Amino acid sequence: MAQEPLSQRTHTTLEAMAAVASDGNAAWLTLPPDAYCNPEIFALEKERIFRSGWIALGRADEVAQTGAYVARDVLGVPLAMVRGHDGMLRVFTNMCRHRWMRLLEGSGRKAVMTCPYHAWAYGMDGRLRSAPDMDRHPCLDKAEIRLEEVAHEVWQGFVYVNLDGKAAPLAPRLADLDPRLAAYGLKDWVTAATIECGEIPWDWKVMQDNGECYHHAGLHPETFQETFPGEEAGAQIGRDWTLLWTPAREALLQDGPDGKVMPGLFFPPLAGLDGFQRRNFLLVYVLPNFFIYLQPDCGLLIRVVPLAAGRCAMAADVLVPAATRNLPDYAERLARLVAFFERFNEEDTPVNTAIQQALESGYAHRAPLSHLEAHNRHVAWWVAQALTRDDAGQGALAAE
Repeated sequence: MAQEPLSQRTHTTLEAMAAVASDGNAAWLTLPPDAYCNPEIFALEKERIFRSGWIALGRADEVAQTGAYVARDVLGVPLAMVRGHDGMLRVFTNMCRHRWMRLLEGSGRKAVMTCPYHAWAYGMDGRLRSAPDMDRHPCLDKAEIRLEEVAHEVWQGFVYVNLDGKAAPLAPRLADLDPRLAAYGLKDWVTAATIECGEIPWDWKVMQDNGECYHHAGLHPETFQETFPGEEAGAQIGRDWTLLWTPAREALLQDGPDGKVMPGLFFPPLAGLDGFQRRNFLLVYVLPNFFIYLQPDCGLLIRVVPLAAGRCAMAADVLVPAATRNLPDYAERLARLVAFFERFNEEDTPVNTAIQQALESGYAHRAPLSHLEAHNRHVAWWVAQALTRDDAGQGALAAE
């Protein structure tokens, strides 16, 4: 079937994005507002960024035990992250091979995965175990039927999936980020809680744009700016990642076991961190869909999955070093951390909602970016090159 031609509106937006891609966003500008609300742009993003790239699904520790599973949807694809009885972590399409019913909901542990529709049962390795009343089928071979496995990689304990199965390996693309995070030992951290935020009324790129610390003074005067002045923020930029940091005010530093440490910790700080890591909180963005808020004692994994142009779903996984679960007041400390996330998320929500409404108004214009918005500049370039590059004639502008 021939591809539907793109509208003139979309051509105009892609031409502006192609300029951003070609010069590395030398002008330090946002993407065109249409890029945040155009359904044709979103369709291109689904294919050229999300289906063809690596998407954060969760954490390997969520399925640490034999038979453990977590079911989540990504771009309308039902997926299940499963720990087999052989100890292997696998990601399957979460649908029966008979008539496509979901096998799993939420999270838990099972010996087998049984379809609630017609009771077909699969082992935790995805192989069909039983198919009631199918003995008279003329050519069914149960031994050849298994759930479809989706390509995945585990990086720093985070599980990524590639929906089209064609992406180049993820780990080499993040190799230059690894040494910056090594001291935290993130692969050994555990998921203490998951906060499902549901559908949120703004584009996934608005969520990325909100990642700078420039807005601390305006939006977070008490939750962040008082302790971590946004004007002191720094950034390092990789090909597929951004690392931001903001130091605590010198006068507020507290004594820790290894020296001065940032205030407001929820748990004891990790041993072995250097002075920079003890005094700063980090924001680690791995494009396109997640970032880690990282302190010397805990972290938050924010997962964002696009649903439509101007709409996405968000969840936050609360991450802690495994040893903190042994603290006698662990539950109380964890509750304070969850409340902290909910507080600053409540500050961000009305602003991001209003920004999306402005982008959809038809009156928004491209905006200049501060030197404190290096992350935004990079995201604009990263998205622009993904949508407009010409891979053997397959670029969006060449697709006509």
